[in-house]
Amino acid sequence: MILVPAVMTYINTKRNNDVIEEFLKQTEEALSAIGNEEVEDIGDEEVEVFYIPPELGGIGETAPTITPSSEASREDETLESPVPVKKPRMSKEEMLKRTTGILIIPKIDVEMLIMDGVDEDTLRVAVGRLPYTDNLDEVGNCVLAGHRSYTFGKYLNRLNELDIGDKIIVRTKDKTLNYTIYATKIIEPDDFSIIEKNGDDKILTVFTCHPPGVGSHRLVVQAKQD
Repeated sequence: MILVPAVMTYINTKRNNDVIEEFLKQTEEALSAIGNEEVEDIGDEEVEVFYIPPELGGIGETAPTITPSSEASREDETLESPVPVKKPRMSKEEMLKRTTGILIIPKIDVEMLIMDGVDEDTLRVAVGRLPYTDNLDEVGNCVLAGHRSYTFGKYLNRLNELDIGDKIIVRTKDKTLNYTIYATKIIEPDDFSIIEKNGDDKILTVFTCHPPGVGSHRLVVQAKQD
């Protein structure tokens, strides 16, 4: 039983790496094609779960309204289905389909999938782009949220090691985007300044929980596309 978490972590890490490898392979093929025309769940790993409020891009979860009828309905459902059904993990095929890029941070050995959305299923396998923030390679502010594992080197666990001047790379299917970090900061959970629009530059904002094990604040890294 002691080996189960380690085995599951290995399996889920391999699955993510397979998707990254396949995505990067498709990227190379796409780049080669462009060149000819012109003449890469982390699964059961324990993570710092954090809540993203509705004000942060309008994508927080809202508690459902409880009515007597809904309470009765819930009780009936509980009686009929006493054993909860665990939702299947995202398949490699779905992960590949939803991946819009690969986040690469050489200094801290990060290679993570990028997907749209910040629901729990997405954040278990990728960093998620907050809805209503700008897309990659657009003038504006593309904001990515990611989990911070308790395990050294997993997810965005080492994001605090980044300094101004460090590099971030994003690989999409048709190009490589290079960014230089210009700001790192720790903010309150209700500080929404990190999603502010930018009318001049192509900004990439990456944030996660801080500190590990507490998650009372947010650790933010912002970079400008070169």
